[in-house]
Amino acid sequence: MRRRYVINGKVHDLVVTRGANGVFHVSHGERKFEMQGKTLPDGRWRVTVDQRPQAVRIAAQGDSRFVHSAATGALEVEVIDLSAASGGDRAGAASDLLQAPMPGTVIAVHVAAGDAVHTGQPLIVIESMKLETTLTAPRDARVKTVHLAVGNTFALKSTLVTLQDP
Repeated sequence: MRRRYVINGKVHDLVVTRGANGVFHVSHGERKFEMQGKTLPDGRWRVTVDQRPQAVRIAAQGDSRFVHSAATGALEVEVIDLSAASGGDRAGAASDLLQAPMPGTVIAVHVAAGDAVHTGQPLIVIESMKLETTLTAPRDARVKTVHLAVGNTFALKSTLVTLQDP
């Protein structure tokens, strides 16, 4: 099954097939790996990717899953129905908006409107449920707008930073 996922604004096209014993075989371009998930007694999930287990918390809202782990921090994973997707237009729009993966408070802003940013560059640091998460640029771009200042609170999926082409 072909699936499209938007993970923190970056589009990933995957082929996912179900194997035996709850194992999923995933292809991402030339890369192939196996994934498996199991619910833990405390409500977290143990997600194993290529035999590397990791405990995560997962929350769902609509087509999005919000995944938090000690290793990756907070990630928003949005599942896109490929039959309804409009190709490149959706991918461009998703990567222009840096949205809150969970409600919280801004504790640091590292950019201002007009700044040139590069993929992976820290833009803003948020705190949610006593966990700090650094949100980074999903692509090379220029900052169009920083919507919040240090100390501001925000809701789930609030737009924190808007990007534009460099």
